[in-house]
Amino acid sequence: MFRMSFILKQKHDGSLILELPIWFRIIFLFIAVLLAAGVFVSGIHANSQWIPILIIIACIGGALYEEKWIFNNSENCISYISGTMLINRKKLYKFEDIEILNVTGKIHSDNEGKINRLRKNMAKFSMVLNSGEILDIDITTGKTDSAELKEKAQKIAAYCGIELAVDS
Repeated sequence: MFRMSFILKQKHDGSLILELPIWFRIIFLFIAVLLAAGVFVSGIHANSQWIPILIIIACIGGALYEEKWIFNNSENCISYISGTMLINRKKLYKFEDIEILNVTGKIHSDNEGKINRLRKNMAKFSMVLNSGEILDIDITTGKTDSAELKEKAQKIAAYCGIELAVDS
């Protein structure tokens, strides 16, 4: 099944980065190239070519989209970057402004009955600020993905030296 979740990497400077995988961009570029080839073969001036051209532009925008969290314990901050690679916004959160990191969610075991087996498992990794604001870092569904999310959250919390609360 198609699943999209952030991947955790360590940068050369020692900081951790939680970002979208590279295949996310590759899929959008592949779709844009296929549509561009179709437009080129049928002729750029053919009737109703504006719809595929708009889809090509949207796919290029998707390929340029980035969303990532950078955890840097040498600077005692967490950076959140979202937008396109050309135009994006960056927010900084100091470690002292963070009350707790939190993983919440329900993971259903296979032996909990037929109804529960049909429900999707969902887990959410969040950051709770001292102001009370809650920022969702990553949300995932599926038993395997939920376990992976908890593992990533534990690595990040240990790296940053911030308490992690896990509610299941």
